[in-house]
Amino acid sequence: MNVPCVTCAMAGGSCCLNRQIILTTGDIERISQFVGTREFYTMEAPESWYLEPSYDPDWLPLVMKPGNVLRVLKRNREKNCEMLTDKGCRLPFSIRPLICQLHPYMHTEKGILGVDESCPISKEKESNAILEQLDMPLVKAREWQKKLYLELNSERNGMAAR
Repeated sequence: MNVPCVTCAMAGGSCCLNRQIILTTGDIERISQFVGTREFYTMEAPESWYLEPSYDPDWLPLVMKPGNVLRVLKRNREKNCEMLTDKGCRLPFSIRPLICQLHPYMHTEKGILGVDESCPISKEKESNAILEQLDMPLVKAREWQKKLYLELNSERNGMAAR
C-alpha cells in the first residue's frame, strides 16, 4: 500500500510548512513537559488565509486571543514549524499539538468532516486503510477533535481543560 505522506513531504507539501499551528493551553503543557521550556510558541497576527475558515465560522472566535492574535508554534525564516527536522517532527505523536494530531482531518466543533482535499490521502481509493496504517483511524480523530474543542472551550471559559 502506498503511503502518500512521504511523497507529499518530499515535494514540500507537508502540513508543517508555511502554516500557523494553533496551540491550546493543554498543548503548551504537554510540549513544555517534553522539551523542558516554554520558548517554543509565540503570538502572531493571523495570516489572511486563516481569517476565512469557510467550513467553520466558530473556529476563529475560539482561537483568537486579545489583540487579535493567535498563539502558535514558532516558525523559522521560511515559515516552517521549528519542531520540524529533516527526519520529521521532533515531538512524539502524542505530544504534538492536537491540531497536528488531527491533520489531515477537517473538523468543526460538531465533528469530523472528512479528509482535507489538499492531502494526497484524500485521493487514494484506500484512504481509510492508509489512515489506519498510520494509526490515525477515524475513531482516534474523533477523540482528538473532542479533546481539542474541550481545551479551546475550557480556555475561553477560563477553566483548565480536564
